[in-house]
Amino acid sequence: MRNDHSKLVQICLLVASLLFAPITFANTVGTVIFKSGDVSITRADNTVAQAEKNTSLNAGDTLETRDGRVQFSLVDGGKVSLQPNSIFKINKYEFSGKEDGSEFAFVELIKGGLRTITGLIGHKNRERYQLKTAVATIGIRGTEFTVNFNDNNLLMTTNHGSVDVCNAGGCLNAITGQSIAVNGVGASPKFSNKAAKAAAAPPASSKSVFAATDALADSGLPDLIAKAIDGENSTSPTALNNYNGKAIVGTLMKTDLCGGCGIDNTYSADLITDSSAQLTGVSNPNNDTVGVSSNPVFKYDQFSDGLISIGRVWDSGAGYVGNVNNGGVTGSIKWLDYMVGVVPAPGQLNNLTGTYNVFASTAPMKVDANNISTTIGNANSTTGNLAFNFGTGLFSYNLTVNTTVGETYYLTGNGGSLNKNDPRFYTSGTITAASGACNTAICTPAINGVNLVQGAFFGNKGERAGMQYGFYVGGDSIWGTTALKK
Repeated sequence: MRNDHSKLVQICLLVASLLFAPITFANTVGTVIFKSGDVSITRADNTVAQAEKNTSLNAGDTLETRDGRVQFSLVDGGKVSLQPNSIFKINKYEFSGKEDGSEFAFVELIKGGLRTITGLIGHKNRERYQLKTAVATIGIRGTEFTVNFNDNNLLMTTNHGSVDVCNAGGCLNAITGQSIAVNGVGASPKFSNKAAKAAAAPPASSKSVFAATDALADSGLPDLIAKAIDGENSTSPTALNNYNGKAIVGTLMKTDLCGGCGIDNTYSADLITDSSAQLTGVSNPNNDTVGVSSNPVFKYDQFSDGLISIGRVWDSGAGYVGNVNNGGVTGSIKWLDYMVGVVPAPGQLNNLTGTYNVFASTAPMKVDANNISTTIGNANSTTGNLAFNFGTGLFSYNLTVNTTVGETYYLTGNGGSLNKNDPRFYTSGTITAASGACNTAICTPAINGVNLVQGAFFGNKGERAGMQYGFYVGGDSIWGTTALKK
């Protein structure tokens, strides 16, 4: 690490000249794509408007979230998600469609927190992107990062890529997984063991817990699931596999079909909402249909980083998440695990190879022979990896499912079904237990009665993967979902 004061002075002079340059008020630079709670926009001419979905944003706008949350897209493809009690100003933002030296992205976090996935600006000409705070300026090298800034204390965590944090005391660079803190005005940037938090206490919602979750603020994809289960009507059917270009959902559904006879598993699910808010076409290849219970009491657990979302919904009351018609047999869904994300574009999986590690997971769930569902672990406690080669079609995996009931399960397997034209994969495998539980009880794969895991690749060039597991231990079954990346 080195202090390059002359370069810093040049950058600061450039930033200052642009921040205080005249602003063209009509310069539309972005669009609100999600809003919950009280979010206002103060325009450059000091008029105030309420932020709503599809509201245009202009250079000179200041967004204030108060008890709300807002996510917006920018003209260069970037996205910003503001947490509650945040103030964010778009000082100058210009983009002609290409990085030709005329582009600028100079924004300011006055207080609060944000997570951003940067667009094209700054990838080639790094000095053209600056996020200013009162204690330091943040620059990027093509990345995504999270920032918390309150009481002149700054904490920045690089989620992906590389981020610079600079002030008069010097510059530090943080790569993926690293954090930098600036503890007050005049303090130099220093590395920190703490991580900036993207999630904050959500605002209250009278509709359901879905409308108030951080995941909905940070990823539009789960919103379709939320609307369908919430019972919000849509004006026309919306297929998730056509949402935002292309997307797929893999789900595990626990049902009480046949009065407790077992598990109904679905893999490539297309969630569709019609005018009566029914989920249809939820299962392939059985063409199952799913309805929504009248007044479910939901609990909700989800992780999203903007490229992949994994989660679980279940009903803690007397009702059900929904109902399913499986080959003419009707039953009720007790809970639903899912993963969702945008499908890689054609050709992006050609010869893709590597090893991805688990970085998020739902808590392991046990379902006993009486259809009683119980969480037996903690979220993000499952570890493991996925090694793959689309050139050969081969892949292998290792998962360690840690529970809080005195047992650890090890899942291993390999397959040869990778297809560069299909991001999905599945295979069987072996289950062992640290205590030897699989020596006294039969441990077998439970996904469609054959497979131990199923998964898919998501995001640009397959940057993420999702993998779900399901297996029987005697008369009980254990399920969960993981998200993986390099």
